[in-house]
Amino acid sequence: MKLHFDHALVARLLAHAEAATEHSPTLEQLYDPAFLKAGVTTQDSASSDIDGTKVPAGLMLVGDQGIYLMSNGCPALPDENGRANLVAYAIEADPEKHPDDWYEVKAAAFGGDDGAEFLGADAIRKALEGSLLDECLAATHQHAVSGAAPQAKARTARCP
Repeated sequence: MKLHFDHALVARLLAHAEAATEHSPTLEQLYDPAFLKAGVTTQDSASSDIDGTKVPAGLMLVGDQGIYLMSNGCPALPDENGRANLVAYAIEADPEKHPDDWYEVKAAAFGGDDGAEFLGADAIRKALEGSLLDECLAATHQHAVSGAAPQAKARTARCP
């Protein structure tokens, strides 16, 4: 299933992520030793064990109450109503615009479980510059829900 996002809003989220000096990890990044603070050697890390300066800039593709993109930059970018994170909903899976069928779209495109996939800044920038954002996200997510193991759900998109 192909999802569509507001180009200008995605560019704004990307600019926020790239300007931030620290970034929030995805669940997979939380368990990646490359992102641990110096001296931390645990297999059961918590957010406090992560060095946010080591986590790369990017966007998170989130399947939750709809499907949306959000910056991983810290501090979070609030929306116009002061909510914690500005998000760019997939037009087809926005609960406010499609209150009757957003869940069916979310389940078909993302699966029934909630989750997040990391999309690296370089891939998003290239997609925005080449107007390939939809194809990039569709290809990345199609691969993610086509039988990949749950621990493989958070990864960097590879786009042309």
